[in-house]
This record gives sequence, structure tokens and C-alpha cells, in this order.
Amino acid sequence: MAYTRNQHMLSQWVLRNFRSDDTALSPKGKQRVWCHTVYPSHTGDNVLYEQPLPISSVAVAKNLFRLIDAKTGEAFDIEEELGAYERLTSSVVNDIIHEHNFSKLRLAKPAYFPFETLTSFAVMQLLLNLHNPQNKNPYKKDLLDHFHRDIEMHLEEYIKSIQSLPSTQPALMNDSFYQKLLRVANASSPKEDKCRAIFTLFSLLAILNKPTPYDMINVFRNKIFSRTSVIEIIHTGHAFDSTDPRPVFAIAPNIFCLCAEQNRIYLPLSHNFTLCFITGTPLTFRPRIDVFSPRPELLKCCDDSQLNFYKVSFDYIDNVMSTIDMYNVGNSSTFYSAYQLSDVEAYLDLQEKDRQFYYTPAAPVRWQPQQPDSL
Repeated sequence: MAYTRNQHMLSQWVLRNFRSDDTALSPKGKQRVWCHTVYPSHTGDNVLYEQPLPISSVAVAKNLFRLIDAKTGEAFDIEEELGAYERLTSSVVNDIIHEHNFSKLRLAKPAYFPFETLTSFAVMQLLLNLHNPQNKNPYKKDLLDHFHRDIEMHLEEYIKSIQSLPSTQPALMNDSFYQKLLRVANASSPKEDKCRAIFTLFSLLAILNKPTPYDMINVFRNKIFSRTSVIEIIHTGHAFDSTDPRPVFAIAPNIFCLCAEQNRIYLPLSHNFTLCFITGTPLTFRPRIDVFSPRPELLKCCDDSQLNFYKVSFDYIDNVMSTIDMYNVGNSSTFYSAYQLSDVEAYLDLQEKDRQFYYTPAAPVRWQPQQPDSL
């Protein structure tokens, strides 16, 4: 499938980290990332179709935010604004998955708040995914209506407020975001299209800590994530570019997996790293950071005294992976992972042949850098 614009249902940054640009044409056993589509059979069972991701990213929503300029009649979109939000996210996530700077998740500076950046990213992707036709949530239209209702009910007021910005807030008009917001307000497009774009731009302004008259996304994010008391970093024990048989984390357009009964929220960042936010009742923002890996000695931060390291088995990683995969299959028709699902049985057979390697330790064990590695 060729690359197309306006396909931000699933962040392009995320897709770039899951697609198999350099391995798509390799032998089957060396293709690193796969796309899976799930559809019901005539008996109601889930059927999986899998293919290596093409070199270009997978488009899931074309022309979602395309509007018509009232003056020129030309089509325009909010591609650049969505790109700015993705670049903000990518700088934080790259630091985590490639440099292993996990302790930075505790920072809460006005200009650098990684926790807020990542959780805003998760919520933003959830909202964008409500437009995705492959989203299986039966209430997605109701949720969209709920989020857009205020904009729709007061659209004329918002448009007048935006149109007054050049005279009331001229300094803001030096910012391309507000220039685009004004262009959207003046567009000749249908009301529904304008509501959708204005809501998204207001949300992006909030994420980027720019002045905005509507800050629902931060309210929603705080409702979900503000009670985070522990952040777990779960590592598969394999390098980012590994093509070995391995447990992997899959990702779907819904991005994060909410396990409310366990007070856990999983946020996969790459096929070898996922975050898990454990909610409780923290008095201040100073979450404990626990790192779980079958190979903690391979992490660049393994001597960071601010982190708690635990050695786990590959089977432990498999269980986390299964939780995320089952959530994704239940909520989306498309997800991405670093292996063919049809090869799961082969991987399980591999585990059974060397149980000592794959199932040890039986439970997480506190690990120190100087501790000898028995595996």
C-alpha cells in the first residue's frame, strides 16, 4: 500500500518503528515486523491475515482533516500540525527505546515533562482512532459525539473568537498553529469537518502547552493517568533490530491498553519495549520506576541507581505480550508486531526444548549490575 497523506490515525512515528523497511525483502525468518488484520469468519471466529509491512507506511484514513480554503477554493489540511506533535513525541520516545534514559520519566519541568508528553500522546491517539473504520469499539461514535459536542454546540462562538485573534491576540498570529486555526475557522467546508479540525487543533495546542480555549485532552489525560504511582519499563531482552525468535510487543491504533481491574495501563513504544503505568494514590509526582528484563545487563542504564532492576524470564515477557495482544485483537482490526502470529506454536516449542533458559527465574528477581548472570 503506497504512502498517502492524512493518515494520522496511527502515528507515523510509531509506524516507522514497527514497519520493516530494511527486512521486508529478506527471507521469511528475517522479516522483523509484520502487519496483522483481524476479521470475523462466517462462523464468527477471528481470522488473522498477516503480511510484512511495505516500505511505505500503512494508510488508514485518507482526507480526514482536509478542508477547502474560502478564498482560494484550494484544499488544505492540518498535516504539519499533527507532524509537530509527533516530533515532540519521537524525541522523548527515542531517548527511551534507543538510549534507555528511563530515569527521565520522573522529570517534571515546564519545558520537559516526558511523562506528560507520552500520556498525552496515548490519549491523542485514542481520540484520533475513534475515526478509524477498523476500530471495533461499538461506542466509538458516541464517544466522538461526546468529545465534539461542546465544539458543535458553540461552533459560531469559537469561530468568532478565532477570527478575532489578529486584533485581540496579534502576537499569537506569528505562530503557524494559530494561522492554520484561523484558516480552518474561515474555511468553506461543512460544519462537521470544521468541528473535527478545530477540536483536533485545540487538542494539539494543549499538548504543546500553547494557549487554547478548549483543554479537554488534558482533563481526559489527567483522569486516566494522574494517579500513576509506579512506571514499569518492560524489555523483551532483545535489541531493537533483532530478528531472533523472541517475545514481542504488538501495537494497534488504540495505542494504550487499559486493564482497569488491575490498575494497569500498558503503552507499547516499540516491539521490544512497553511501559506500564500502575495507578494508585501518589502524594506528589515522583513515581517509582521498575525495569523488568530477561537481559537487564544489556540496557545502557543498568548502573542507574535511581532505577529498580528485576530479572525476569522470557515466559514472563510472553504473558505481558499476550495481555497486550488480546486487548488489541479485541479493539482493532489491524495491529503490528515483530513476528508472524502463525509462528507462535513454533516459538512455544522452542521454549519447551530449553525450559531452563526460557522459564528462569520463575518470578522476578531483584538484579544489581555486579550480580553475576547465570543465564
